[in-house]
Amino acid sequence: MLSEKIPNMKKHCEHQGDCMQLIQRILDKEATAEEEELFVNKKEQCLPCKEGYELEQSLKKAIKDKCVSKCPDDLFKSIKAKLFILLAIISILIPLFCDQNK
Repeated sequence: MLSEKIPNMKKHCEHQGDCMQLIQRILDKEATAEEEELFVNKKEQCLPCKEGYELEQSLKKAIKDKCVSKCPDDLFKSIKAKLFILLAIISILIPLFCDQNK
C-alpha cells in the first residue's frame, strides 16, 4: 500500500469532499492553473488526496479507452454526476472501515 512507502504523508484529509471536487475539475480541465498547482503540491503530502487523484485519473482513462463512440451529452452528465456521488460516498466510508494505524 502507498501509505507504507510514504510514512510522513497525512492519512486523513479534513477537506476530502472539496478535494474530490477539485480533482474532478482538474481532470476535466476546468480548474485554474493556480488551483491545479496548489493541489499538486498538497497531494504529495496527503495520502487520501493522492490516492483519490490516482483513482479518478485511472477511472477516467479506463472509460476513455473503452469508449469508442461519443456518448450523448445528457447521458454523459448524468453518469458523471452519479459517479461523483459514488466516489464521494466511498471517500467518506473508506476511513471509517480502514484501519488508520497500518
